[in-house]
Amino acid sequence: MLDRLRLHVYPKEPLTCAKLTQYASLKLETKRRAKPTLHLLHVGRRKEKLRSAEAGAAADPKHKESSAMEVSGLDSDGKEFKNAEEMWREQIGEDGEQQEKKTQWYREGISYWEGVEASVDGVLGGFGNVNEVDIKGSEAFLQMLLSDRFPNARNNQHLVALDCGSGIGRITKNLLIRYFNEVDLLEPVSHFLDAARESLAPENHMAPDMHKATNFFCVPLQDFTPETGRYDVIWVQWCIGHLTDDDFVSFFKRAKVGLKPGGFFVLKENIARSGTFLLSHSLI
Repeated sequence: MLDRLRLHVYPKEPLTCAKLTQYASLKLETKRRAKPTLHLLHVGRRKEKLRSAEAGAAADPKHKESSAMEVSGLDSDGKEFKNAEEMWREQIGEDGEQQEKKTQWYREGISYWEGVEASVDGVLGGFGNVNEVDIKGSEAFLQMLLSDRFPNARNNQHLVALDCGSGIGRITKNLLIRYFNEVDLLEPVSHFLDAARESLAPENHMAPDMHKATNFFCVPLQDFTPETGRYDVIWVQWCIGHLTDDDFVSFFKRAKVGLKPGGFFVLKENIARSGTFLLSHSLI
């Protein structure tokens, strides 16, 4: 069940590892069945909100004190975990075995998406009907940001965006390419990227003159380092949960060098109000 959406903006200068580690990247599960369910998992909070929540919890004698990272969960086989740290130890191992298990973790994730058709319904896990409302919400948000941060955009300012986890180019085609002169797409699943390249060919879309999809990178987020100072906006939507927590932080530390002065990240993810997580073995 779709709980709610939240858009976060990370400007280039204030971005720090400390801020990023306030967020926990847990797994997103999409089950493609007759009645599909979408489990939307996010236990991170901004520090000020976490303080407020802790203050409220302290007043409740029934509340068992715990940090956001100590939220319990279970996997799709029913195995319980005390917290995310315990889950990660099992999934990617301790230091000595971590690289091999992490490689397998990512390989299985890619394998899942390689079996999904290159369509809007496919990349949205059977929820193709959310495409329109998603784009409308993102566009309203983006318009506000562009007018605030790039007031000279209409005066021939050349804007460049990176679409992370771009899939078939759904967000680029329906949104980003209408506002940015160039959009680069980053996607690890090759047949999705092939579909995006075809869909975004000049003869197949209605983008304004001088607006185009420029580069198509078939690279996973955890391995990608952008060109220094290329992007005004790095858009990350509905894909960051596929990274382990350490790669989540590492990605943003690397990617921020790709931002121009005044550039920023947009991180759009599904989050849950309840503090629990579900790890799906079908997506890892």
